[in-house]
Amino acid sequence: MQEKTPRRGIQSVEIAFRILSVMQGSQQAMALKDIAPQAGLTASAANNYLVSLVRIGLAAADDKPGHYRLGPAALSLGVSAIQQIDGFEIVRREVTNLRDATHRSAAVTTWTDDGPISLFKQDGEQRGAFEFRTGLIPMLTSAAGKIYAARLPTRLTAPLIEKEWDEVVGDKPNVEKFRDDSARELRQKGYTAIVRSDLTGYVSIAAPVIDWNGDVRFTLSLAGTRASMKIEPMSDQVKALLNSASRATLALGGKAEGGD
Repeated sequence: MQEKTPRRGIQSVEIAFRILSVMQGSQQAMALKDIAPQAGLTASAANNYLVSLVRIGLAAADDKPGHYRLGPAALSLGVSAIQQIDGFEIVRREVTNLRDATHRSAAVTTWTDDGPISLFKQDGEQRGAFEFRTGLIPMLTSAAGKIYAARLPTRLTAPLIEKEWDEVVGDKPNVEKFRDDSARELRQKGYTAIVRSDLTGYVSIAAPVIDWNGDVRFTLSLAGTRASMKIEPMSDQVKALLNSASRATLALGGKAEGGD
């Protein structure tokens, strides 16, 4: 088979990108004499490109003579790129990966004005009471709900917790204790767990997916039975969950969080 001829491009654009990439790799302004060799250019050629890059805002001249850094237009492009990432497609793939790796039911959840909602799920080998459902999920009796209780402002979560508490528990709600306990569990382990004491033996674990702004964008969850799901930090299911949440977090520009 005849190889396809590479498509023609604009060489000057590619060279300019090399210069920007060099500056991106530094945490401080760089001297022209250091930028040029790393970009594979002479100092004279690099200077000509930097004049244009500064003019359009992708680079900026530093206060220190002969030094350059990324400019405001580069920052705007980076923010726009993050905002345009299809976050749901990223976590949807991780749900499938989780199901395939653990053979347990997996799901992704996000927060809405009405509370946490399950957007997408993949059924595991166990069916029936151990399957996730799409749609609104509870705060008190779901591992994902505990994450939102731990991370979101009280004004958003307290009304839902109080309502569920009245329906499920029946006595005076202790919202702050539930939030504090959930926050402590998430901080110490990096995930939350629910183990129901009823005959179903239902168990679920959830981990947050953090976006570039440090907010919980999604949660990833696994569900099974007490016999099939191990919730200890070193269990295969927990490791798979945390790995998926970490990959999704990094893909969204966030910083992976671990337990204490």
